[in-house]
Amino acid sequence: MTISNTEYLGVALDSIPPIGSKHRQMLDFYMSGEIVQEDNLCDKFGRNFRGIFQALRGDKYCHWRFVDIQDENGIIEARQIDSRHLSQDPILDSLARAERRKELKADSFKEAVAGANRVKPSYAEYMEATDFFNELHVNNGLEMKQPEEHAQNRPD
Repeated sequence: MTISNTEYLGVALDSIPPIGSKHRQMLDFYMSGEIVQEDNLCDKFGRNFRGIFQALRGDKYCHWRFVDIQDENGIIEARQIDSRHLSQDPILDSLARAERRKELKADSFKEAVAGANRVKPSYAEYMEATDFFNELHVNNGLEMKQPEEHAQNRPD
């Protein structure tokens, strides 16, 4: 597949990965506007291609937006780049990026809230496990000695 520079007209320069990088190779794959099968990405970039893909969708490359194509069970089989990136219109390209950025930050916020909500129950579970551990040692007359690597990371 040959990609000319015209595919990138209307796209901010800081969103385009360097020529020759895996990120650029993957983006070039999508810039044809065709549907790209997950299996093809795995063949070309290896099983861990998702890291490259996530970088394109994230802050590093200014939020490229892709449309998921799912099978009847909701499993993503393929993706296609949002056509607004191919429009050569800086405003449409910016709108697609703003939409992707909003999606990304909404997901990040949900994860942060879920993590914050997990602190109190997690600490209670830790204390319960610690009490049980100590109880076993006391009841069996064993010396309570923590391994060095874990002693540093205790939340006590």
